[in-house]
Amino acid sequence: MKKLSAIVISFVTISVVFYGFFSLIEKNLSYYISELSEKVEIVAFIDDKLNDYQKNELIKKIENIKTIDGIKYTSKMEAMDEFKKNPEFAKQIKILGENPLPATIDIYLKKNDPETVKKIAEEIKILNGVEDIYYTSIEAENLLTINKTFNALSGWFNLIFIIFAGVSVVSLSLAVQSKKIFFGVIDAIIGGGIGFYILHLMHKHIFMQNFKTPIFFSNSEIIISSIVLIIICLVVRIPKNVKEK
Repeated sequence: MKKLSAIVISFVTISVVFYGFFSLIEKNLSYYISELSEKVEIVAFIDDKLNDYQKNELIKKIENIKTIDGIKYTSKMEAMDEFKKNPEFAKQIKILGENPLPATIDIYLKKNDPETVKKIAEEIKILNGVEDIYYTSIEAENLLTINKTFNALSGWFNLIFIIFAGVSVVSLSLAVQSKKIFFGVIDAIIGGGIGFYILHLMHKHIFMQNFKTPIFFSNSEIIISSIVLIIICLVVRIPKNVKEK
């Protein structure tokens, strides 16, 4: 009995750690990409040679792009005033003796996903009067590619894990020698407790060091997972009992 319980507890612990770690990566990566998408912005740097009429025409062209929600024009003087608020930067400006800052247009989109940002940035970049373009979605693009690959692999991972868990449960159930079903509850509580504690340590020492806002499982997710583990461990104990009755 003790040997069987040790096997069941080990199976539960390994399953929780293995599947839980993969789930944590997916949760944190998805959240991080979502957070980056909300911070995405496009800034167009305006050619200093443009006159007021040309600048107004350029602003109208940008405003007429369908996916743009709004814009903010900042003149060279306004950019300088903002720059001077930092004492260190103000000293550097005095040394230069002139205003090196370009006029800019901050562009706000209705959709901030990386694909849309890149498309709009490239569309604005070719407009006459736009000297350069800057957008903060490069990192988000890279993470999005990783996330797509990860999501594709997660489908296969889930299928393999379900098969592995199913075969393991059947194999363990056939090895049961006791009629006491409550041992299944004990196995689930001990194995699940150890598994989630190991995940907590992984979250503390791995995720908290690599993600600015690391996410762990919510209380509801832990409760639901615990119920599933108890049901699985009870199933492991049932077949032999039914046969002996």
